[in-house]
Amino acid sequence: MRKYQELSLDQIIEQVRMDKLSSDDFCLYGKEDGELALARSYWVSNYPDVVEDRDIYPADVVEQDLQLVYYGEQLIDVLSVALEEKPNASPQDLVEALNYYQQHDSFMPFEP
Repeated sequence: MRKYQELSLDQIIEQVRMDKLSSDDFCLYGKEDGELALARSYWVSNYPDVVEDRDIYPADVVEQDLQLVYYGEQLIDVLSVALEEKPNASPQDLVEALNYYQQHDSFMPFEP
């Protein structure tokens, strides 16, 4: 995923779905770190560096006063598992799967 751009979660999901992203070297940042929303925009940037057990966020993230919302690796894992279980999942289903993972640290089960 191209970094240093703002995208809606809907656009991000579509990009993951269509491109079958293999690179998870990105993080999503936002003004709020609560539940994800389909229409809300998120900033795509680098992973934070870890220095002396502290996260050092990228300059572009700090300048915009953004919060870490999702690690790229987790985002792709959650979406991949959800699409494997429910190939016709709607974008809203996928947002619910992402929020479920954030709250429960496990993948959301889909009804067969």
